[in-house]
Amino acid sequence: MFSPFLLLAAAATAPVPATAQGPVPGEVKIFKDWYVACDNVWSCDAGTLSDDGSEIFTAQVVRIRREGGPNARFSIELVPQEEQAKGPASLVIDGAKPLTGMQDSDGDTWLDEERSMGIARGLANGTSAKVVLSDGSAIPISLAGSSAAMRYIDAIQQRAGTSGAIVATGPKPDTALPPAMPQLTARAATSLIELPDLKAYPKVIADTGCEFRMEGAQDSVESLGQRNGKDMALVLIACDSGAYNFGSVVMIAERPMEDPNARWTFRKAKFETPTGWGDEEQVAQVVNASFDPATGILSEFAKGRGPGDCGTSNNFAWDGEQFRLAEQHFMDECRGAWDWPRVWVAEVSLVK
Repeated sequence: MFSPFLLLAAAATAPVPATAQGPVPGEVKIFKDWYVACDNVWSCDAGTLSDDGSEIFTAQVVRIRREGGPNARFSIELVPQEEQAKGPASLVIDGAKPLTGMQDSDGDTWLDEERSMGIARGLANGTSAKVVLSDGSAIPISLAGSSAAMRYIDAIQQRAGTSGAIVATGPKPDTALPPAMPQLTARAATSLIELPDLKAYPKVIADTGCEFRMEGAQDSVESLGQRNGKDMALVLIACDSGAYNFGSVVMIAERPMEDPNARWTFRKAKFETPTGWGDEEQVAQVVNASFDPATGILSEFAKGRGPGDCGTSNNFAWDGEQFRLAEQHFMDECRGAWDWPRVWVAEVSLVK
């Protein structure tokens, strides 16, 4: 059975911009009870994980996010479970005065941004911490690995030895600039007078090589509009499935523009990076997929296990020829991280 974590097998030690070989997403690093991940523009996300013997619902209660670039501020978020978020939470480090903030509409509490550096350093250097809820109860927070996680952020953002570092401080000015964000074009789809009826093309489904196609599987067809004298459609053929991941083979259907008597031809869709299932030698499969014709974005997500606290998600932009990676989130450690950190991002311009 496929593991969604194979997606990042080619990831480098540190995130880098897109090359001729395509995007190279960043890694997720685990330091004891903390995770940290940075994307290709040095935007970093760190947070707590459950320890091996605790409930996974205590994980990701504290999250730190920092952008790349000189003296960038960062945010610190307290994220108790929904049933616990009856009012603003506070953070207590080493028994000091509670650190408070504003609660948003989702029930999360955002600590004072002006104090974020001091709070982050307190978490990195402290020995104990807890998140205190509005009813006075507390969630203990492990600081094991927090210093290493923030030191990793310093390294990726090239702040080590500068005044802007969280842990690895030094006398140098904080001047390093992150790589430029890759630029992509997505093509919005106009409607077609007719879409292919897959019932008329049984051989196309048979040739996909799907070994575990479920009885009564629902395929889908979406317009990709018209290009180079052709009607084009996105075909998602329901294929291998599991308890919570449902794969679809991705094909492109084409015929001469607005010729209702012409037969559709089908070809494998091209992706510049691996999808959730499949590889370069197979027909690519996306997992739990959806397509938005208005934006040209094909989205997928693959859970690492049923609760959804690990896995990967991708957004692919259709540029008229192939699907290109616009955003990727990833978490390969199944320890309560419901919001998978971002490891790749591109700026997408929409063409209609």
